[in-house]
Amino acid sequence: MINSKIISIILAMLVLTGCATSKSIYYWGDYSESAYELKHEPSEKSLSEHKNVLMDIVENAERKHKKIPPGIFAELAKIELDANNIEGAKQLLEQEKAHFPESARMVEVLYQLMDKKESNHETTS
Repeated sequence: MINSKIISIILAMLVLTGCATSKSIYYWGDYSESAYELKHEPSEKSLSEHKNVLMDIVENAERKHKKIPPGIFAELAKIELDANNIEGAKQLLEQEKAHFPESARMVEVLYQLMDKKESNHETTS
C-alpha cells in the first residue's frame, strides 16, 4: 500500500509540472514594461515606445505561435483617437471585434463616443 508521503510527493510533482506548462497563450512582448513606463513617466517618447510595443505584439504574435491579447487593438485605437485619427481608430476597433467577438458591444459604444467627438470637433471648427 502506498503511504501518504509518496502520494503527497506525486501530487506535488503533478502540480509543479502543471504550473511549468501553463504558459500564456498570448504574446505580450514588452507590454508590461512599456505600459508601466507610460503610466509613471508619461511623455511623447514613452507613448511612442508603448505604441511601438503594441505594434510589435500585433506583428509578431503569430510568428511566436501565440495569440494577440485582448485589448491590444483597442489600446492602439485609443492612441489613434487621441491623435485625432478617427478612421484609423475605427479600423483598429474593427480588428479588435474580429479577433474578440465578445468585444462587439464595447466597440459599438466606442463608435458612438467617437462619432460624438467627431461631430463636436466639426462644430467647433
